[in-house]
Amino acid sequence: MRRKKHLFWLAGLGLFVLVGVAAATQPHPQTADVSAAFTADQVRSHSRTCMQDGNTFRITNAVWHGTSTSAELRLAGNLVLSTRTVLNETTGDGWFSGTWRTTAPSQMKPGKGRRPRSNARLSGVIDNGTHLDGLATGQAYAPWARLLGNLSATVINTTVSGELGANAPVAPDNSALLYRGGC
Repeated sequence: MRRKKHLFWLAGLGLFVLVGVAAATQPHPQTADVSAAFTADQVRSHSRTCMQDGNTFRITNAVWHGTSTSAELRLAGNLVLSTRTVLNETTGDGWFSGTWRTTAPSQMKPGKGRRPRSNARLSGVIDNGTHLDGLATGQAYAPWARLLGNLSATVINTTVSGELGANAPVAPDNSALLYRGGC
């Protein structure tokens, strides 16, 4: 009886050691420069305005559907952007936050119920009322990697177009990176 008890505890301890070693082993570090160009049309929007210190602010929640093209397949495909913007209409300055989600291209219901190829949180600034500069932080799938990149876009009427990790529509050096692992 005592022998079985000792074997049980020894097996349990061995299992904990095995799990600990597996958890402590990280994949080798990897990085890849990536970029994506995108265009999306506004499909839903709700705005309200308020006044503060003589300035008019427009707060808008919007959903945009479009496409993203990239040599990195995890960033290419159907694109759904969800944004919240706060724009000082008096000065043209403001900020935005939102999400980026790509799925594989499909003729049926883009973005609905499909597994994402990538998703990210967006945050940044608005300049001149139509130019967005910000940061995308998230992940890409199959194989999994973290996504970190600069985003620049221009809004004209109900269309947003821009690039993640590229030098357009404006010419600063925007970068984006997929990375994973550690040392």
